[in-house]
Amino acid sequence: MQLDTLLIFLFSASILTLSPGPDIIYVFLKSSTDGKIAGIKTVLGLTTGLFFHTILLVFGISALINSNENFFMLIKVFGFMYFIFLAISTYNENSKINENKKTNRSDFVTGLMMNVLNPKVSIFFIAFFPNYIFHNSWSYELQFSILGILFWLIANIIFMMVVLLSSMYTKLVNNLIKHKYVKNLKIIFYVFIAIWILV
Repeated sequence: MQLDTLLIFLFSASILTLSPGPDIIYVFLKSSTDGKIAGIKTVLGLTTGLFFHTILLVFGISALINSNENFFMLIKVFGFMYFIFLAISTYNENSKINENKKTNRSDFVTGLMMNVLNPKVSIFFIAFFPNYIFHNSWSYELQFSILGILFWLIANIIFMMVVLLSSMYTKLVNNLIKHKYVKNLKIIFYVFIAIWILV
């Protein structure tokens, strides 16, 4: 077993997770505007999606997604439509009470869909994981599974730290930004994620 390869993987995965992107920005947004519980639910949804992509990689389905442009585009279009739907739903919300109920109910699902409906994550796993094969005799499937679990652990730790830090400023953010502007910010971000998945 090549422990140095695993250590390099852990370092690389940590840097990639910390890099500014839609996932970490969304976790910060949810935690700083809706509080710690909403942030935690979002994180659990996002990281659960990593298991989905790990399973796809282990069973070789990611390669199929990568090679079949029609299937790849179908998933992207579905992801685009889902987040446009979320943007429209958020726009149509009338009261803060109703919004909070809807938010608490859908945070996990939204985080999950952000990950599952983005085929680029599967392509990323295909490109990233094979560079960190750490054992000469273990099967690729087993090693990909282990790398997937390690990536999941790193993502959870880093995202939870973001939740804890950003949720400390929930009251401050809500005082500085009026509710209607928070709502508009969420709409803009949902549209951004939709475009990010599609393009």
